Amino acid sequence: MRRVAIGAAALSCALFPARGWAQAPAEAKPSEASPPAPPAQPVDPSKPQPAAAPTGWLLPHWDKGFVLASPAEGSNLPFRLVLNHVSQFKYTNSMATNSTYMDHFGTVHDVLRRNDIQLTRDVFYFSGYAFDPRLDFNILLFTSSATLVATAAGYVGFVFNKGFALRAGYFSLPSVRSLTGTYPFFHGVDRSMATNYFRPGFTQGVWAQGEPIPGFNYIAMIGNALNTLDIKSSSLDENRFASAVSLWYDRNDFGKPWNDYEHHQSVALRIGTAFTFAREDRLSDLDVSTPENNATYLSDGLLLFATGSLAPNVTISKADFYLWAVDAGLKYRGLAINAELYLRWLNNFVHDGPLPMSSLFDWGFDFSAGYFLWRGGELFVRSSLINGLFATGVEGSVGFTFYPFHTRQVWLNLEVIGIRDCPYFSGYYSYSVGQTGVVIPAQFLVRF
Repeated sequence: MRRVAIGAAALSCALFPARGWAQAPAEAKPSEASPPAPPAQPVDPSKPQPAAAPTGWLLPHWDKGFVLASPAEGSNLPFRLVLNHVSQFKYTNSMATNSTYMDHFGTVHDVLRRNDIQLTRDVFYFSGYAFDPRLDFNILLFTSSATLVATAAGYVGFVFNKGFALRAGYFSLPSVRSLTGTYPFFHGVDRSMATNYFRPGFTQGVWAQGEPIPGFNYIAMIGNALNTLDIKSSSLDENRFASAVSLWYDRNDFGKPWNDYEHHQSVALRIGTAFTFAREDRLSDLDVSTPENNATYLSDGLLLFATGSLAPNVTISKADFYLWAVDAGLKYRGLAINAELYLRWLNNFVHDGPLPMSSLFDWGFDFSAGYFLWRGGELFVRSSLINGLFATGVEGSVGFTFYPFHTRQVWLNLEVIGIRDCPYFSGYYSYSVGQTGVVIPAQFLVRF
């Protein structure tokens, strides 16, 4: 069941609406998720307000989304409802890649090649607060023509203060920078090959987040597993939860996006790190060769929990997963540089036969740089690498992003990617296991 990994790799575009016009609805599919936006604030009396209806409600209006219901100044109605939306139309052409590849056992597999146009993500976000401005919520409706997935998710939470909010629901384990609310503001058409390979997905859980000191941010989460979208509760491992914590410092309003559309006149910096641990279970009986847990790949594209991944006819039923990520970014006058290093350990295997090794270590990185030739046009380059025991996957690309409506929220972009030995697959992305060759993705994305 790849649809689990695919669903996770997609709900990463959807879980949470944006906090501002310069950062529209955050991605919210439990696969490309963003951290929840803080609850909408009460009406600011210093700003012009829409006309109030006789009942004490403001009339529907625009304020970082379509405000469908909001109390007028002085009203004691503690409710607010805002609608946001994102549509991602994507073209993928991977016909110039190889048709087969060989794993580390010498077995030949077919490579999925594509030439299609998809409404890859179409997401509706309903957010606001109820009964108290501190009691916030998010309701997500996510669909994709690329995977024929339709999902409902969301969260509820309580904001004690700027330094501490506690929430429960579906969320992405904050294990890499692109799972902390930055989607889809990357260099490139989507997340990189290495980021997708190393990162976990979405799960049900409880998390805390805040900014206790100006510029210092954190998200800490405990969830059921690395990825539990569409996994029933009876299949979950009852012994241990997955956990992750992400810390980062933002200097001079670096913000969530990778590029410098805002054209910072002073240097902006972001420095962060994240650590993730999970005791993972294959979530399927040993007589099933393909596991329900398909979130963890090996460097030659085999799934860790698939029968025969490390030794013929041997199945791993449990494993410890550790991931440490370190990231940094810089912005200055239209120039933006981002980098992230990934270190992953897999060990403490439970298996039904002899294995040639007791642990695995992979490392990799993601790097991108972009420069705005003019306010509405950015040229970018990016690269990522995955180095493991069985193969080394690498990609490099050059592309261009065009903002036709003088806003960060609408763009078209195109890139040409050279790939060798891709170890990851997802229908939401341009990647397929075993790819070597040239891939051309393009997209038109609208967020409001």
